[in-house]
Amino acid sequence: MAFAGAVWLAVQENLYRGITSGPVHNRCNDSSSSGDISKESRGCLDGYDDYFLSQCFHLSRPCLTFILDFIKARLKKDVFRPVNDTASIEAMTLATLYFYANGFLPIKITDMLGLEHTTASEAVNIISKVLADISPSFITFPSSYNDRMGVAQGFKNISGIPNVVGVLGCLHIKVTPSPAEESLFLNTLGYHSVMVQMISDVDGNLLSIEKCCPGGTLEQAVWEKSDIFQEFSSFQHGQTWVVGGRGLPPGRHVLTPVDRSQNKSSATRRFNTAHSQVLASTQHVFGSLKTRFQCLCDLGAVQADALESVGRIVTACCVLHNISKKFSVPLPRDPVLEPVHPAQQVGREGQENPFRYMEETREDMIEMCFGSPGDEEEQERKNMEGRHKQNGSHS
Repeated sequence: MAFAGAVWLAVQENLYRGITSGPVHNRCNDSSSSGDISKESRGCLDGYDDYFLSQCFHLSRPCLTFILDFIKARLKKDVFRPVNDTASIEAMTLATLYFYANGFLPIKITDMLGLEHTTASEAVNIISKVLADISPSFITFPSSYNDRMGVAQGFKNISGIPNVVGVLGCLHIKVTPSPAEESLFLNTLGYHSVMVQMISDVDGNLLSIEKCCPGGTLEQAVWEKSDIFQEFSSFQHGQTWVVGGRGLPPGRHVLTPVDRSQNKSSATRRFNTAHSQVLASTQHVFGSLKTRFQCLCDLGAVQADALESVGRIVTACCVLHNISKKFSVPLPRDPVLEPVHPAQQVGREGQENPFRYMEETREDMIEMCFGSPGDEEEQERKNMEGRHKQNGSHS
C-alpha cells in the first residue's frame, strides 16, 4: 500500500474536523443526497454528470470530492495566507486538476469555473504547492518490519524474489530547455527531459519520490544523493532490497540483474527473468501517470536552477495518483508503456564498495530461491567438459 490504513483514516478525520469547525460558504446549490461526503463539494459537483467529470479530470466524483475537501481544509488553515473563499478554492482546484489531466487550460474551462484566465497559472502554482506539501501523508515508504514484510510478500508472490520492498526507476518528462542548457537535459533516448526518481510497490502505488533533476543526470548519481538511499545506507529499512536496472550499482541495497558475462547458470537465468518482470512494472506505473495526467507528457520551458515549480507539479500528480488508486479510479484509456531508457555506464572501477557483502548475499539468494537439484549436475557436467578440453589441448 502507498500509505497505511491508519494514516488514511487519520487524514480523513482531521480533514472533516477542519472543515466542519468553520463557517460553510456554498457557491453551488445544495444537494439532498445522503452520505458522508461534505455538502460543500457535493453541491459544487452536482451540476456535472459523472461522465463529464471523468472526461475533464480523469477522476471519479468521490475522489474529486475528497480532493476538494482536503485542499479547502488546508488552505483555510494556512497560517501565512489563509483562503476562506470556498468558491475561489474550488475554482482554483478544478482548474488545476483540469490542467493536470489535459496538459492545457482553455478559456472555456476557466470561464465555466468563474475564474479569471489570467490568474490560472497562479492557481496551478498554489494548488500544486498544497498537494506537494501533503505528499508525506500520501507517499510513504513502509517503515515498520511488518509493513515491509507485507510489501515483500507481494513481490515474492509474483516473482519468487524475497525481501523486495519496491521497484526503483526514473520517470522522464519532456521539457524545453534553453539552448545553453540542452546538454544537461538530454537523456539516453535522445530527447530533453527532467527526471524524477520513484519507488513503487507491487500494486503500482508510489512509495518514494525525489526532487526533479535534469534528464541527463546519471541514475547512479540521483540514487546516491537521494534521501531514500541515505535511509537504506543507515539500515533504516533492514536487510531489504529495491529492484533496479543496469544503470545502478549492485550491492547497495539495489537488486540489479546478473551481468551477462556472469549469467552462466540456470539459476541466474531464472533470476534475471523474474527480475525483468518486476522491473517492467515501472513502465506501467509511469505510463499510467502520463495517461491520467497528460501534463506529464510535456512540461514546457525549464531552467536547470529553477526546477521547483516543475517538481511541485510532478509531486502533486504523484499524490493524486495514489489517491486515485485508493478510490479505485480507472484510467481514462489503456496506458502506453514508457520506453526503457538504455543503461548508463556505472562507475565502479577503482571504487571501494562498502556493500560488497550485499552482492554476496544476492548470489546466495539466487542459488537458494532459483536454483534446483539439476543445476548442480549441469554445472558438474560443464566442469568435466572443460577439464576434458584442457586435457585434450595438453596431449
